[in-house]
Amino acid sequence: MSFNLPKPVADLVDAANRFDLDGFMEPFAENCMVNDRHRQFWGKDAVRKWCDIEITGDHVTMDVRDVVDHYGDIILTAKLDGDFDKSELPADFRLEFYITLRDEKIVQIILMPQAGRELSKPTPTSEAATAYSAPVVA
Repeated sequence: MSFNLPKPVADLVDAANRFDLDGFMEPFAENCMVNDRHRQFWGKDAVRKWCDIEITGDHVTMDVRDVVDHYGDIILTAKLDGDFDKSELPADFRLEFYITLRDEKIVQIILMPQAGRELSKPTPTSEAATAYSAPVVA
């Protein structure tokens, strides 16, 4: 299926599928932000390090399944594959990428599991990084 993606988003998907770190970074604005599993990466240098490890480093491929233009923001749903730990993920693992564009540059991406599915098994580190990791005392 073919989708009419804005050029920065099409370039990002194409570069991801070629494991091209420089191409992946090209559409981002300097002061961009990526939020992946409640971890925020601010600025191109931080996003590049994230991408080098978790996107191009894990040979992640994106098979675009749906695109919604929501008041100028793009919600892209993609089936992901790659060399990451899939042991507790569904065979048809999909993520939603909430992408904000300004002046033909990507300024923000928020990655969310489709339908609220877990991204990966919880670890002490990931649990400690959430606002809800400590017991609530009434």
